[in-house]
Formats: sequence, structure tokens, C-alpha cells
Amino acid sequence: MEKISAWTWWSNSEVGHNQEAKKEIIALFGATNAFDTPKPERLISRVLEIATNPGELVLDSFAGSGTTGAVAQKMGRRWIMVELGDHAKTHIVPRMNKVIDGQDMGGVTEATDWKGGGGYRFCRLAPSLLEKDQWGNWVISKGYNAAMLTEAMCKHFNYAYAPSPEHYWMQGHSSESAFIFVTTNSLTFDQLRAISDEVGDGRSLLICCTAYESGAEKLANLTLRKIPQAVLSSCEWGKDDYSLKIEALPMMSEDEGDDDVSPSRTEGKGKIDTSTGDLFADTPES
Repeated sequence: MEKISAWTWWSNSEVGHNQEAKKEIIALFGATNAFDTPKPERLISRVLEIATNPGELVLDSFAGSGTTGAVAQKMGRRWIMVELGDHAKTHIVPRMNKVIDGQDMGGVTEATDWKGGGGYRFCRLAPSLLEKDQWGNWVISKGYNAAMLTEAMCKHFNYAYAPSPEHYWMQGHSSESAFIFVTTNSLTFDQLRAISDEVGDGRSLLICCTAYESGAEKLANLTLRKIPQAVLSSCEWGKDDYSLKIEALPMMSEDEGDDDVSPSRTEGKGKIDTSTGDLFADTPES
């Protein structure tokens, strides 16, 4: 019997996989919107079967058309997908909506006895908050306006972004009595004392500013943090991994939504939370 080289065997196998994957993508998106380099669900399922257990986390840093997430969902794995291109909305979101709603009949659906269910969150990475100036010093990025900076600092310190129409210093809160105020101004002691008087007893205020005069420690209801030092101090320098504490991610309310990506909801099964804050929203079309 003639021996087939490993390269020939893999090439023949790869051709079969590509044809299989192409059929899956065409079935999902149609011939005109088919992704150029899809991977078949059967191949990904084999990889996940060997390398993971149900409930474990699967990361795909180049998500493409979302095959990894689709298969991971059907196999009972948690997943994170990252995509830089428009595929995130043109391919991944519609595909995952079908998987969650139980409308994706292709791939490994039958093999995994997938009926739909679960959910996911769609997030958009914000632009870098800090940048270096011409002298090499860290400064706030010019791409951030006042509202974006305030929202970013609220997220950084785990405050809910909720500007008050009545009090300029009440821009967010972490409880009913703990608030945050963000400004790029340098605050004098007299200004701080005036703010402290407004905050009053029984409430506390975290102030993020570029600089402030000494003496603030005398004001018991104020805590001050300098920007950008407050951000830089929490960065992990010299680490060779990017561990993400999934359980620490804040949950978003059901009534929030992204106008660009309509959430798909399944009765009794689960939902897709595609909500993001203004800081993460796409630039509006003119």
C-alpha cells in the first residue's frame, strides 16, 4: 500500500475542513456575506473536547466569524472572544444570537444536542485613557472630553456613572452616601473646603483632579486622588500575563441597550446583554 506523507494527509484533511466550514458559514450568513477563512465547528469541538472541560473558560483572541464561541456555547464552556474588525457585529453577534435562541441548526448542534440558552455580554474596548506628552510624561489622552474622563474614572474606582443635575460635584456614586467628582482643574484649599461644606456630614466624596493644595487631609469627608497618578498606580508593571477576574465584572441592567446591536432574547432560556456605556459606544455616523 502506498504511503501518504503527513503533509499530504493534512492538506487533504484541511481541504475537507475548509469546504465543511464554508458550507456552515454560507448557511448562517448567505453566500455574499460568507467569511473568507472559517473553521469548521467539528474541528473546533474536537480541540475543545481534548483541551477543556465543561464550565471552563475558552479564549479566542482573533474571533473572526465566531466559530469558537458558537462551539464553546454548545459544549457548555464559557468563552471570551476578541475581534478588532467589523466582524464583531456583522458576523459574531448574529451568529451568537442564533446559537442562544436555538436557531442555529448547523455545525455540532445535533452532536451536542444543543437546544439553545445562556447568554453573553457585548463590550467595546475604550480608547487608552493615558498617553505620553512630548517630554515623556503621562497625561490624559486628548481623545477624552470631560464626560468621557468622568465615566472612565468612575469605572476605574467602581463607581456608577450618574451625574446629578443639581450638584456639579455629584458625578457618580458607589452607595447612597459615597460620591465621586472628577475634574482636570487644580483645586485650592478654599475650593476644597467649599466642596466639603456642600457634601456635609454623613456623606463622603472622592475627588479625582490633576493637583490640589495641601491641607485636604483636614477635610474628613473628602478623599483626593491625582490624575493620572491614580490610574498609573493601579497598573501591573512587569507582569507577563493578563489575568482577568471575570467575577469582578459589574453586571449591567436589563433595560440598558446598544442601538447598533439589538439584543436577542429567548423566553425561559437566556439573553444577550449587548449594553455598553457611552464611553464604549461607536462614533455616531454623521
